[in-house]
Amino acid sequence: MNYSQPFSISRKSFATRLASALAFSMQIPDGTHLVAVLGAGDESSNLAALTHWVENELWLMDDEALQDPLPQLLNNLERLLLSAQEDFA
Repeated sequence: MNYSQPFSISRKSFATRLASALAFSMQIPDGTHLVAVLGAGDESSNLAALTHWVENELWLMDDEALQDPLPQLLNNLERLLLSAQEDFA
């Protein structure tokens, strides 16, 4: 095995892993109640909608933020969910 080549995964796979980490840390349950808030509206689950949201957020990040995107994603997601909660209250 050649270890000199850099490890890389697809952007979709990276977004899926980040979305899973965010769902775990934010205790986002299974279901579809966040599809309208996070997704395009046609996702089949909260995790799929969160993955869609993460992909969009990654496109907006600068190179420095992409080196460790989880803190910024967590902050942005918390703000978005708090805002959505206030809108529905």
